Amino acid sequence: MKVNFCIFGLIPICGFLLLIYTLPAITANFSLVKDTGRPVPAEVLEVIDAQTLLVRFQNHKEGCVVLNGINTPLRQQEGYRRSVLGIIDLIQGSFRNHILVKADAVLNSKVWLASIYDLEQEILGNLALIRFGYAWPDTYLSYETEQNLNYLVKANSALAEAQKNTRGHWAGIHIGEQPQEPQQSYLAQLQALGHSSEQCQP
Repeated sequence: MKVNFCIFGLIPICGFLLLIYTLPAITANFSLVKDTGRPVPAEVLEVIDAQTLLVRFQNHKEGCVVLNGINTPLRQQEGYRRSVLGIIDLIQGSFRNHILVKADAVLNSKVWLASIYDLEQEILGNLALIRFGYAWPDTYLSYETEQNLNYLVKANSALAEAQKNTRGHWAGIHIGEQPQEPQQSYLAQLQALGHSSEQCQP
């Protein structure tokens, strides 16, 4: 019992240390956004890639929303198609192309790093993609260190649930792709090279 307690106690500590170590590198080109209150409604116009949505807000402004705290394969990598199918299923299915967006950081005039919810604000889409096996946990960027750590704990739990229940990348049905975690961070790649889609260029 003591051994198990120590192991579970080390998980949040290790997550916190990892967060502190990686946060400065990933936030280099991001401008963190202070808490702006309630998330704002938006209509999803297009799924750009496995982690990015093109949305239109109520003021008719369009922008690219990159999901915070998750990691997905890039276009040329194995697993990309399955992750894209996962985000399409979430957005067109449960969310019916209408979401609530809470901005956590801004990369440029066209790209927000954000958390997305259903209109009832019951489902955090970022965690849902991990829970259903279509994404892996990544550093969650925000002003609140405690929130970042809490998210990491929930994200790791969601990943374990996906693996245990053989969902998404771990399902028995394959489309020529094995469940292989991307070697790079999507967010780190984004801040280093900018967004690859022309629709998300400033």
